[in-house]
Amino acid sequence: MKIFLSILLCLAMLTGCTPAPDVGMDIYTFSIGKADCSLLSFDGINVLIDTGEEDDGNDILRELDKLQVKKLDLVILTHFDRDHIGGFKDLSANIPIEKVVLPDYVRESDFYEIMESSIQDRDIPVERLSADAAFDLGRASFTVWVSTQTYDPEKANDNAMSLVTAVTYGQTRLVFMADAEGGWFKDLCYKGYELGCDVIKMPCHGKWNKNIPAMLALSLPQFAIVTDSEKNPAALKTLDALTAMDITTLRTIDGDVHLFTDGQKVTVR
Repeated sequence: MKIFLSILLCLAMLTGCTPAPDVGMDIYTFSIGKADCSLLSFDGINVLIDTGEEDDGNDILRELDKLQVKKLDLVILTHFDRDHIGGFKDLSANIPIEKVVLPDYVRESDFYEIMESSIQDRDIPVERLSADAAFDLGRASFTVWVSTQTYDPEKANDNAMSLVTAVTYGQTRLVFMADAEGGWFKDLCYKGYELGCDVIKMPCHGKWNKNIPAMLALSLPQFAIVTDSEKNPAALKTLDALTAMDITTLRTIDGDVHLFTDGQKVTVR
C-alpha cells in the first residue's frame, strides 16, 4: 500500500497535479489622517497608490517594513496635492522603486518640485500619462483613466486631474477614485466608464458630491474605503448614501483597512 501511494504521489507531481499554493491579493489602505496611501500586494509584486503627506513617509515605511515589503514595483501618484505626493521623498530615499506613473501636467508648488527632484535623483523610470493606459502585472490587470479635464494653474484644480485606477484580479475588481471631482467626476459617472467593482476607494476622503449616488449605482461595490480622520471625517450624506445601498464602509478614521481577494471574493482581514 505504501508503494502504491508513493507511485500516485509521483504521478501527481509529474502531471502537475500537486496542490496549488495559495494565491491572492492583499489590499491595504493606511490610516494616515486625511491623506491617501494604498498598497496592493500580490504574486510577489507590490503596487503603491499615492504616498500621503510629507510627515507620513516614515510611517508608511514602517508599515511596509512590518509587511516585509522590500521594494515597490510600481508607484501611482494620482495627482499633485500634498496629501497624495508628500511622502514620496522619504519613500524613494529608503526603498527601491521600479517605476512611477503620474498624470502629464505640471504644478508650481514646493511638493511638486520635491517629488520631481526625488524621481530624478534616484533615476526612477517614470511614465507621464496623457491618455488612458492598460497593463498587466502578475495576475492583475490595471486600467488607468486620465482625466478629461484641462489643468488650470490659477484654479489649481488638481483633484479634477486625478488618475483613476481600476484593478482586476481573477473575478474581482477594485476601483480607486483618488480625489476625482468636478467635471471629471461627472464624466466618470455619465460617459460610459466601467465602474462596476467589488471594492471602491471613495473620492475626496468621503466629501459629498451630488453625483455620488450615480457613481454607487454604477459601481455597486461590496466594500467602500474612505480615507478620513477625526479632524476631517467623511460627510454624513456620503456615509448615508453608502448605508442606503447596503455597502460595507471601511474608514481609516478607525485604523488601517486590510482586505484580501483570492480572485473569487473579497474578505476583510
